[in-house]
Amino acid sequence: MKSIHVLFIAIFVLALLGYLWTRSFEKEGVPEPAACTMEAKICPDGTAVGRTGPKCEFTPCPEVIIDPVRDDAGEHIQSKANLIVMDTPLRDSTITSPVTITGKARGSWFFEASFPISVVNWDGLIIGEGIAEAKGEWMTEDFVPFKATITYTLPTDTPYLRGAIILKKDNPSGLPEHDDALEVPIMFGTNGAATPSARTDITPTPAPLPTGDEGDMVACTMDAKICPDGTAVGRSGPRCEFTPCP
Repeated sequence: MKSIHVLFIAIFVLALLGYLWTRSFEKEGVPEPAACTMEAKICPDGTAVGRTGPKCEFTPCPEVIIDPVRDDAGEHIQSKANLIVMDTPLRDSTITSPVTITGKARGSWFFEASFPISVVNWDGLIIGEGIAEAKGEWMTEDFVPFKATITYTLPTDTPYLRGAIILKKDNPSGLPEHDDALEVPIMFGTNGAATPSARTDITPTPAPLPTGDEGDMVACTMDAKICPDGTAVGRSGPRCEFTPCP
C-alpha cells in the first residue's frame, strides 16, 4: 500500500515539473510557429515580397541598383533647367493614367501657347501623347507655367515598370537644329490602379498547393504577379507558374 502512495506521489511530482518546465519557456517568450497571411508588398522596383518570420513582417525589398543611364538623367535634367522645368510628377516617382504634368518653360519652348508631350515605356515605345498648354502669356523670354493631362496605356506584357515623360520643344519649322526635348524618368503604376508607392498591401488570389510529377507536394515561392486590373496572383501547378489574371 505504501509503495502505491509513493508511486502516485512520484507521478504527481513529475507532472508538476513538466508543467513548470513548459511555463518557463512561455515566460521566456519562445515564439510558436505562426501562419502568415499571403499579402504582397510592392517594392519601388516593381517586384513583390511577402510576409515571413515570427512577427509576419514583410521581407525587405531588394536594393535598388542605380542604372548608369538613369543616373545620367540628373545631368540631362539639370542641363535643361534654364529652358524648361517639370515640377510634377517628380523624377522617378510613380504615375498612373491619366497623369497630370505641370512645370514652367521659356516662352521660346512654346508655339501658339503649346508644345507636345509623350509618355514612353522602358524601350522608348510611345504609349501616350498630349499637348501642354501655357498658363500665361507665352510670347516672352521668361518662364511661363504650363499644364497637361496625358492618358496612356501600359502594355500588359511589359517586363519593366520604368519609362519616361518627354517634353518636346515645339518646332514649327521642322528644322532639326531647332529640336530640343526634356526627358524625365518615371515609374508606372498598373494601368490606373493604385500605385506601388501608395498601395503597399494587396491580397493575391489564393492558389491550391501543387503536386509534382510523382505526386509529391511542391512548395512554390510566395511571390506575386501584378495583373492589369491591379489585383495580384500567385504561383501554382507542378511548374509553379503564375495563376492566370482575371
